[in-house]
Amino acid sequence: MIVAAFVAVAGAAMLHTSTTFDEIVFAAIGARGFETGHFDLVLDHPRLPQYLFGLPVWLTSPRFPSEAIALQSGGLAEYAYARAFFWEAGNDPQRLAFAMRWVGLVFGALTVAFTFVFSRRHMGVGAATFAAALVALVPDMLAHSGVAYTDVPLTFGFLASVYALDRAARDPRPAVVAIAALSCAFTVSLKYSGVVLAPIAVALVAAEAASGRWTDRAWRRSILVAVAFGLAVAWIAIAVIGQGDWMLDEFASRFRRSLAQTGSRDSFLWGSHYLGGRWYFFPVALALKTPAAFHVLVLVAIAGAWSAWRHPQWKALLSHGARAPLLGFLFFLAATVTVPLNIGTRHALPLMPLACILVAQGVAIAWDRGRRALRVAVGVAFTAVALSSLRYYPYFLSYLNEYASGRPMYETLVDSSTDWGHGLIGLRDFMHEHEIDSIGLGYFGSAMPEGYGIRYAAMPSYFPLQHPAVGPEAPPYIAISASLLAGTASSDPYAEFRRAKPLAVVGGSLYVFELGHRQP
Repeated sequence: MIVAAFVAVAGAAMLHTSTTFDEIVFAAIGARGFETGHFDLVLDHPRLPQYLFGLPVWLTSPRFPSEAIALQSGGLAEYAYARAFFWEAGNDPQRLAFAMRWVGLVFGALTVAFTFVFSRRHMGVGAATFAAALVALVPDMLAHSGVAYTDVPLTFGFLASVYALDRAARDPRPAVVAIAALSCAFTVSLKYSGVVLAPIAVALVAAEAASGRWTDRAWRRSILVAVAFGLAVAWIAIAVIGQGDWMLDEFASRFRRSLAQTGSRDSFLWGSHYLGGRWYFFPVALALKTPAAFHVLVLVAIAGAWSAWRHPQWKALLSHGARAPLLGFLFFLAATVTVPLNIGTRHALPLMPLACILVAQGVAIAWDRGRRALRVAVGVAFTAVALSSLRYYPYFLSYLNEYASGRPMYETLVDSSTDWGHGLIGLRDFMHEHEIDSIGLGYFGSAMPEGYGIRYAAMPSYFPLQHPAVGPEAPPYIAISASLLAGTASSDPYAEFRRAKPLAVVGGSLYVFELGHRQP
């Protein structure tokens, strides 16, 4: 029932959002790859996302733009081709978006379902259900499950890989090791942040050895064989995904290119711009992107865990079933605070199912040992989590919690954390409702607004807009994306609007200001 409710809410929400900044690329370039056999236009990601999101789009028999667009020079050729594919080749962009977004929705549902399946190994049914329900209510899970991008598939792959590696460390039989290796290969072939699974595997084996298994000669021998066998299976799987990249040259080249780009982006947090990364970005951003009531549950979980483990046998802790989500969480968190890429909490999304499992584990202990008042408090906190998340329907991507109440998005958190170009349908509906014929538009996204029936006067935007004819008179209103309102470290074209009061916030992230005499 939890999975069905999640699919219903996330699936309905995705119908109300325009295509986000990056999601058009893998779908368009992947469909081109299935048509031409060439998957070489995206050079900083593995190939697997092109297969996943390109195949359902290719199966719709779309029209393809000129190959000259794909072959043009410049670092944004993939965006030029994707924009032409969606809005200039004669395709129905909403039909294409629906086809590609089902992939993200399926992986979102799998993440919720397998949160229950995996946590059930070391928790009761009630606690495992609680963990799955928390995952289903994470705003970023609801948001990105309706987006055709790598973040939710990576989240599922990371969750599955952590538990598969833990099982392989405990039981290093060939079949178990092969499943773990294939899961890791799938995850790292989605997004290079999956490489953090390597130190997690080492830590899980070390924990198993320290728990007392090191004295088991058969286990030591099996682990040595398992390491070699697992590496071979993972290597072959990655090479097959790379269509015969047996030396992993393409995989390594794209990985290096991806790393080279991580420290060069403009970052923004709580009113401040900076280049590169800050260690505190993701802890602070995640604190803003999860309900305050969830943090109450975290405190309850910590108290419950502490009460159970004040006088533990350390070897018992090393073999506890919760070691897999704990180690997975700690290592991925360490990666997020050290890699200088501070452009969106979606990059930290794999943390959330693991965090929800750990919270459920601790809350279950507190629930069993607590009084009625504590149980009531847990129930109230869970209800508050649900209400806090669902109040942002259908613009879950723009969610900010109670800590940011009263502070505009462009002074708090922007980019793909809250504003990823998803608000054009909301803007179109707002214009229809208030009989606004045309509007000035400053847009942070890759979609073409005219593809959603929006007549606009082009203002400074991330991608230059086409400036369709809007008549002799200037539009009386302007809509500006939150990310553009925040400015950048080097450019701030909309600074004056930060001193004005917006008439409305539409589509979750587009701020509408009055320029003329008329007000809707």
